[in-house]
Amino acid sequence: MAEHSFIMDSPENSALQNDTPDHTTADIHKTGTPPPEPARITGQQCRAARAMLGWSREELAERCGIHYITLCNFELCHCAVKPVMARLLRLTFISAGVLLIDGDSSGGPGVCLAMPPR
Repeated sequence: MAEHSFIMDSPENSALQNDTPDHTTADIHKTGTPPPEPARITGQQCRAARAMLGWSREELAERCGIHYITLCNFELCHCAVKPVMARLLRLTFISAGVLLIDGDSSGGPGVCLAMPPR
């Protein structure tokens, strides 16, 4: 079983079949800065975001169009999902008001509500 299942998803990556963006050294020279780090989502973040929203796995699967079994396996860190599925998960959570926090040197990945409920 994998310790962490990370999903890489980047708006700059138009080729959804690849796991990494297709950036070259020439791209860095054009803009003067390296491309942004691709966004990530873990199975634990997915499970936590779903819990914050009070959604069942079935409801999340229906909302984002991912097969229920694939979602279960991803949340339990048994598999990774394709970048296009990661994008669907991220957009579903963002549209529902949940922010996905990337891990950095000050802490690991997490989730929070974008705006408190009214």
